[in-house]
Amino acid sequence: MLEFSFTEQHKTLLTDYLSSTEQALPYAVCEGYLFAIICSPAGIEMEQWLTIASGGDEQIAEEHVFALMALHHDISERVFSGQFQLPYTSMAAAELQQWSQGFLAGIEHFYADLVNSEVLNDELKQALISSTEQLGFFSLEQSQIAAYCDANNVELNSFCQQQHAIANEFALAYVQLVENAAVESGLYDEEG
Repeated sequence: MLEFSFTEQHKTLLTDYLSSTEQALPYAVCEGYLFAIICSPAGIEMEQWLTIASGGDEQIAEEHVFALMALHHDISERVFSGQFQLPYTSMAAAELQQWSQGFLAGIEHFYADLVNSEVLNDELKQALISSTEQLGFFSLEQSQIAAYCDANNVELNSFCQQQHAIANEFALAYVQLVENAAVESGLYDEEG
């Protein structure tokens, strides 16, 4: 039986591997991407997400594949147990930005279909839009966030901490929200 417990060794191995090639997703982007595809109503085949994460590395070592599988499993366990939290604090702006960018890349194959569904009720559609915007919020450049804070006379660090707390609340229920929207839209059945 394969061991899928994600360890610090896996994280170090992946961080080194993913940063060793320009085509691979940076580690934090990979985390956000995996969160999004785990929440997907249709699921993504392992080969597909491995190809995207590794940047198409056809020579990817077995240890890197297993480490990526362990990361996927770890995120999946936290998502489906209702314990998922963003892996970075609001003070880790660069990593949080990358996580949000990965999240936005990962929802591309299902999000537009769901929010553009004509049968999806407005309340569910708005909940999906708001949740997605909040989870993607940190993909903005720090200068954009700072400009907003300046224009609205809001302290930047406090604002970012508030946005982070709200994003964590949405992250806890995002998979269920996507599933509900997918089923109601008629685009997916309950099996995906």
